[in-house]
Amino acid sequence: MSKRNLLNLALLIFILALVAVVVYEPGKEKPITPPTLTHLKTDDIQHIEINRRLADTNEQDIVFKKTTEGWMMLKPYQLAANTFRIDSILKLLSAVSLSQNNLDNLDQSKFGLSIPQATITFNNKTKIIFGHNKSLNHHRYVKIDSTLHMIADTFYYQLMAKTESFVNHKLLPEKSKITKLRLPQTKFEQVDGKWNVTPKADDFSADSINQLINEWQLSQAYDINKVKTEEKTKADITIHLSSNKILRFKIEKNKDSFNLVNLDSGVRYILAADRKDKLLKLSDLEKSD
Repeated sequence: MSKRNLLNLALLIFILALVAVVVYEPGKEKPITPPTLTHLKTDDIQHIEINRRLADTNEQDIVFKKTTEGWMMLKPYQLAANTFRIDSILKLLSAVSLSQNNLDNLDQSKFGLSIPQATITFNNKTKIIFGHNKSLNHHRYVKIDSTLHMIADTFYYQLMAKTESFVNHKLLPEKSKITKLRLPQTKFEQVDGKWNVTPKADDFSADSINQLINEWQLSQAYDINKVKTEEKTKADITIHLSSNKILRFKIEKNKDSFNLVNLDSGVRYILAADRKDKLLKLSDLEKSD
């Protein structure tokens, strides 16, 4: 082999050695992946049950089920669930476990596990029990089977949010389609793809009516509260959906907001005051020429 070829081979070996040093960094320890609370995958979760100890009601269960239409709350309300809340709950599955200890030889009461603050169960099988956070800095003890973990405290406070915050803030279920809408002064019914208006309103275009319908299908409350309803209460607004579901709302008088009470579920949707005209008054929409 010529001296030139030997020199090229030596240069090639030197370059490969440099690449190996850069890529593999010999002598440097590889970062350790921290353990997670569970190995469950979020896509595999079909059922979630939460039990909390609340100061005002002692205990309250919340149950969710994944359906073809998305996550639904089964208890205490039968309404579409708040997907943001569900996603936050599911992140608990992959939460970093900062420490793990066997509870067999430990006093569970020292960690607040004898009387749990909250419990969440995934797929009726995997149960995570929340203890206290005494002497911990923004962390909390949780138990899975016989193992004591320590995780970030944010997950506990997410579970302890008011029940109504787990409800979808949209007035209507996702992907729903209105077929009939009765407002205090006007009634709309879709017949053969066209909207019939009673009393008849010839001076409004089809686009303006569609805009009103869209307002109902897209509107969201900025807050939701629980309210007591009477069975004999007359609805101010009735909405028929293509799924054959009927929604009944009562309008509450409030100068600072526009409040709608779902008479069947017993929740109050609180919307911005300017939503009132957009949802009730066809006269504020653009008229046809």
